[in-house]
Amino acid sequence: MEPRATPLSRTLFFYFAHVFFYDFIFGYAIFPAYFQLKGASPELIASLLAFWAACIILFEIPAGLLADIVDRRRLLCLAPLVKAACFLIWVSANGDVAFYFIGIAFWSLASALRSGTKEALLYEHIMASDQFHRYTAILGRERAYQEGATLLGAALGGLVASRNLELAFWVSIPPLVLCAIAASFVADIRSNRGRATDTSVTKSAGLLRTTLRDYLSKPDVRYLTLYVALCVTFLGTLEDFNQLFLLAIHMPVWSIGLIVSGIGVARLTLAYHASLFERFPATSWLSPLICGGALVAAGFLPPVFALVAMAATFILVSPLIVLTMSRFQKTLDSASRATTTSVMSAFMEGLSVVFNLGIAFLFSQLSVVKAYQAGGAYLLIFAFWELSRHLRISRANSVAEPTKKLHRTVVVPSDHVS
Repeated sequence: MEPRATPLSRTLFFYFAHVFFYDFIFGYAIFPAYFQLKGASPELIASLLAFWAACIILFEIPAGLLADIVDRRRLLCLAPLVKAACFLIWVSANGDVAFYFIGIAFWSLASALRSGTKEALLYEHIMASDQFHRYTAILGRERAYQEGATLLGAALGGLVASRNLELAFWVSIPPLVLCAIAASFVADIRSNRGRATDTSVTKSAGLLRTTLRDYLSKPDVRYLTLYVALCVTFLGTLEDFNQLFLLAIHMPVWSIGLIVSGIGVARLTLAYHASLFERFPATSWLSPLICGGALVAAGFLPPVFALVAMAATFILVSPLIVLTMSRFQKTLDSASRATTTSVMSAFMEGLSVVFNLGIAFLFSQLSVVKAYQAGGAYLLIFAFWELSRHLRISRANSVAEPTKKLHRTVVVPSDHVS
């Protein structure tokens, strides 16, 4: 007798709990300032962040293959415990730089174990429950919980870190344990249906071939990977420097936390309702167009209006993340769903390194505000590229439609032929 299927509502409860607790981290409030306060130089901190991205690139595809071979629930349970190990290593480092790098490697491994795994597991639960129409809305809720957890953890973490730096990492460990417990209640639906019986490592070669076939045979897979990497990843990378922008437009230091929190609340609200934008295909080019224009304009505006322009840019990217990831998962129909998603994530991390280097070069040549304007110009170029693609597809569809109508007119059913 097959096990009774888990109701989707119960699955989503534990899935969202897993998502929330994974990012409900008090240590976010002092990372990476923790390293500097412990005596690390800015160059060393930059090297740590670059090493972080490099490790994710290294781990992503093997972790995706693993998620397509073994029970995905086990990986979702393991990932937060590996992340907790990172914090334990850091608080035990006592200024030893090597431990910082080892901890970063653990965090990167945790991210890789989870990235393709949870997307594939969630999508398959939704399809099995015949709730395909709700997928984008559910992704929006997931993104909102993630944003909310990050904001709340950072806000509380600042209070904890003001008393003791290491304590901010110690108190981040219980939420990660709760994260692992929540994941243990989210079943891998392939196992329930008897489809995950082949757990041999030799299966990985076939999964890689399937992933390659997805990229070669499905233009949407290639396009969405490129779109996310060139647009969404760029905005995510630039966002890491927002505090420098706020200082450059002479925002008082005490206001920075409030501004970042306000942007975060707006982002999670927009992410929660991202499915409303699904019916507007123009969002794919209109959002980067508005974001690029806002960043270019910010350099010519008084500080308060420059702040509004910058904030609007990083609020508008929130639904783009949800919509593109939803469409990407809907495009895949193979057994290598987690592997293909991990390939996309690895590509994103690779370009993130490139963008970080490019932004650092701009900062060495220009002021922070002018560097942001250059980023806005890049987004405008991207938006016009996306618009031209949108128009080409529209023209192709308008040409194809009369042809289809002609065929429907000419073809006569056989029982009407004399």
